Amino acid sequence: MSRPSSDLANDASIAGFHATVLDGLPEAVIVATPDGRITFVNAAAETLLGYDAAEVVGEPITVLVPRQSDRRVDPVAWLARWAAEPDATAARYVDLIARRADGHEMPVEVRVRAGIIGDAEDEPGERFFITVRDNSRRRAEATALKDANLRAARILMVAEDAIVSVDAHQKIILFNLAAERMFGYRAEEVIGQPLSILIPLAARAGHGRQVEAFGAARDASRMMSERPGVLGVRRSGETFPLEATITKVEAAGALTYTAHLRDVTTRNEVRDRLLESERRTRAVFDHATEGLALLDRHGLVLEINHAGTALTSGGVATGVALWELPWLGAGDTAPLRDAIVRAGNGDAVSFAAELQRGGAPLPIEVRLTPIRDDDGVRYILVEGRTA
Repeated sequence: MSRPSSDLANDASIAGFHATVLDGLPEAVIVATPDGRITFVNAAAETLLGYDAAEVVGEPITVLVPRQSDRRVDPVAWLARWAAEPDATAARYVDLIARRADGHEMPVEVRVRAGIIGDAEDEPGERFFITVRDNSRRRAEATALKDANLRAARILMVAEDAIVSVDAHQKIILFNLAAERMFGYRAEEVIGQPLSILIPLAARAGHGRQVEAFGAARDASRMMSERPGVLGVRRSGETFPLEATITKVEAAGALTYTAHLRDVTTRNEVRDRLLESERRTRAVFDHATEGLALLDRHGLVLEINHAGTALTSGGVATGVALWELPWLGAGDTAPLRDAIVRAGNGDAVSFAAELQRGGAPLPIEVRLTPIRDDDGVRYILVEGRTA
């Protein structure tokens, strides 16, 4: 590579003290003329880029920082633009791609400042002082973070729960596929819209205040389903019950809320049917004309109906063993205990006994039937009827 004699003469401007100072800096520094011709590289720049100074001095800066084809950045024009920035604090690093001596490209951060230094004849000359930093690690970390965020976003998009994220102003910024199915909107229709479009009109003001209060609170998550009557509204206008967990994250000073939502319409319908079934069963149990009692497998009374309470003299019956109640004669206690043991082991048992009511004994038929609940827990159903 040849160098013009005029440039060689002007390069005396960085000889001596200036060269010593620049060469001792830990950061890579390149000095160039305003038209982009390299006049000096320090030792750190040689190490970073793999060139000897003699190989690049006199060459255009594009040897080290070529045109950025993917970003349409002209390095020389960029240097001239930012070198002229009068406010040194405004001068910034820009991400560019440098080319090493071995031909490999590497991401770098580049910053430029203009300066006037005299040449050997004390004639002032403008130079661009270019600082170059290896950006490989930060770029790799940024790429890894971007990939992680992309994976997380994909997971959120296909999650079974509806997931809706909003910014600090409660504007929707994420709306996954399950949320689309739940509310009837496409994501592109609601991104940027207020969260309130998913809340029934009567609840919007109160809900907004609750989110703001949660943002100011110290807890990082909150189960909205702990409050009764949590409702959403579909695009069709239909309201429906929700179970919601809301979390908040603050990153780079920006607050984000994310709600995990479940439509509990079916669950509530099943619950209501079960409650109604229990009410009907309780009514049948309580008003049956024969005495009925439910025991655990050891004979402890768990439930007893009105007729059963009357048979056992109307006292408090639950929580005590059936044979301890004042309703059978002394001679019937042992057979009852034996029947409970057998029923607890899975056998249906019937026996005749005498009911004691202060007068003549009243013959009674007692039947014990083992039953199991849905979890496999065994109970004993006792039926007593007068003979």
